Amino acid sequence: MRLVGSAITIAVLILGFAAIAQQTGPGSSEPPAGSPPSEAPPANGSQPQVDESALRYFASQGDTRRVNAEIARLRALYPNWTPPSDLSQLSGAAAAPPDPIVERLWNLYREDRIAEVRAAIAERQGSDPNWKPPEELVTALETVEARRRLLNASDTGQWRTVLSVATESPNLLTCTNVDVLWRVAEAFARTDQPGRTRDVYTYLLTNCSNPAERLATLQKALTLLPEQQVADLLQFERRTGEAPDDFSSIRDELARRRVERASLDGKVTASAEDLAAVERLIRNTNEAGPVLILGWYNYHHGNPARALELFKTALDRNGGAKAAEGYAMSLRALERLKDAEAFAYEWRERAPENMKIYLDVATALLSQDPPPRLESPVVARIVTAVTAQRFSDGAQALGWYSYNTQQIRTARDWFRTALNWKPEDEPSAYGLALSAQRLNERAAFNAVVAQWRGRSQRIADLADRTNPALRRQSAPVPPRADMPAGETAPSVAAGYAAPRQVTVERVEVEQPLVRSEEGIRRRQTEARSVLGRSCAITRNPNGLSGDAALTRGWCLMEINRPLEAVFAFDQAIAAGSSRTREEAAYGKSLAYLRKNLTSQAATAAAEAPQTRERRVELGASILTQRALAAYRDERFVETLIALSERARLVPEQNDLLLIRGWSYFRLGRYDDAEKVFRAVQQTGYSEEASVGLNAVREAKDPVPQ
Repeated sequence: MRLVGSAITIAVLILGFAAIAQQTGPGSSEPPAGSPPSEAPPANGSQPQVDESALRYFASQGDTRRVNAEIARLRALYPNWTPPSDLSQLSGAAAAPPDPIVERLWNLYREDRIAEVRAAIAERQGSDPNWKPPEELVTALETVEARRRLLNASDTGQWRTVLSVATESPNLLTCTNVDVLWRVAEAFARTDQPGRTRDVYTYLLTNCSNPAERLATLQKALTLLPEQQVADLLQFERRTGEAPDDFSSIRDELARRRVERASLDGKVTASAEDLAAVERLIRNTNEAGPVLILGWYNYHHGNPARALELFKTALDRNGGAKAAEGYAMSLRALERLKDAEAFAYEWRERAPENMKIYLDVATALLSQDPPPRLESPVVARIVTAVTAQRFSDGAQALGWYSYNTQQIRTARDWFRTALNWKPEDEPSAYGLALSAQRLNERAAFNAVVAQWRGRSQRIADLADRTNPALRRQSAPVPPRADMPAGETAPSVAAGYAAPRQVTVERVEVEQPLVRSEEGIRRRQTEARSVLGRSCAITRNPNGLSGDAALTRGWCLMEINRPLEAVFAFDQAIAAGSSRTREEAAYGKSLAYLRKNLTSQAATAAAEAPQTRERRVELGASILTQRALAAYRDERFVETLIALSERARLVPEQNDLLLIRGWSYFRLGRYDDAEKVFRAVQQTGYSEEASVGLNAVREAKDPVPQ
């Protein structure tokens, strides 16, 4: 059979030009895939020889659907053929008398009884070897049988068989058989030929006119092609004509996918157009899916208030466990921890993720500073969930919560439980050591120290009573993973973060408390001389007079037990005179600062009026520690803010100026960094400043590789 027109165009996609040339004969030259088929007329200018017997039969039967399908098939095979303008010419008296055998065969074909057609042909040829069925009937039968083989191969995932059948029967590959074209496209995709898949879809969108089928083509492309290739296919949208396309749903789906990816990564920002498309989806449908996507996008991009609204909408739309997870996490991000715990508790059994978020929220609630006032039922249900899940972080949080609310024996038990569930949990070991020390359980304390001395410096310090406060340290060093944010109300997360290996410039910074502690050395020495070694014995300061508690606090500061000093200073504040309360609040602030607990230090400083000199001193120390902590964590904008606030109180010394310079450098503000380093260089810190100036010079003018 002569292959021409659209059938050859799509066959090129499967066979390639060489194979097509072999089928069409020497000298044949077909257009490339996707180009319009040639419509050059026959050399004699006449109509091509077309077997219209099938068309004639369907017309005689009044089968309009089959007539239209046959016309489409013949046009695909013979682009220059023109069907009769009056279909009645194909039937009635003008037509040749029908052969009853042929009429019966076509009737069986019409009823899709293909096996019976084949049997009848074989029977007729058996009785009359010279008889031949109409060519169009044979072609129609072969096409139907090929289509069945192709569909069966597609349904069973035999993708190479699909392509083989399509290669053998290119007359299947026309707009009359769009479903076949879709299956061929999928076969290409399943055999790792996405470019051919795209070519088939391009052919469909270029040549086929049914709007529903064209839209369905793009919907199928969404499942098989990369999104950019699907976006490229949108160029074939027909916006005019009798049946224009509407591909807006495809554009919205592409936008939804892009926003969904950005919703999982706070570093990826979606465009305003894509966000607007998802907003439209939310307005135009009652589905929870788009609402969840936009909710997670807002959550991961720093807008938990908007996220909370969206997750509430998703819950109203039956968004289920995922919507509840987002709602609880948004409440937590907004620091509405009590509301988050109550809500998450109701959803904890719906999915593993909901149980996880409940435990995380409960842990965060217990770890607040100062510890919150919780009703007994709330604590009881947290305990039940933590125990059932054997959640070591929650057990540790319950330990600190108990410790901070003076339930020391309960704290000890929870720290032990946490260590049973997670034996390598250093923060729980530290909590157990503190609890044993407070309870004067020397054997238990010594057992913890013996096990952890080589792995935890702070546990070793508890036993050795060393005083590291006066040594110089390098500020820009990653924070230790074994140092929680605070022993009196620690952040649980701080006890579990792995040490981050960050490369930062080494700048020697004086311990900000040196000047403060030099100013109170006399108080500590006097207290030590009064109490001798007696303050080394752990005891409850409750019941002491204000002055006695104050003296004990300074003595504990002298032997570097600032956390115990806090309790002594608390007693002095509660029982002492106004002068004693002022002194105790000052000491309590210094104790917290020695442990880098800046928030607690700021709170303690406000517990009693302080002189202006002390307010400036404490404020400068607090801001110094905040700047150093931010710098260690590479939060350079926060570092600069803290340094600027400190500079309003006291002059900025060279070591902190270097921190300022390196912060500018890491933010890419090279001119500002250069000014700071030059200012430091002029004060005598030439070596340290030169390192910074060289770094700025190399950043501005990198050496070619």
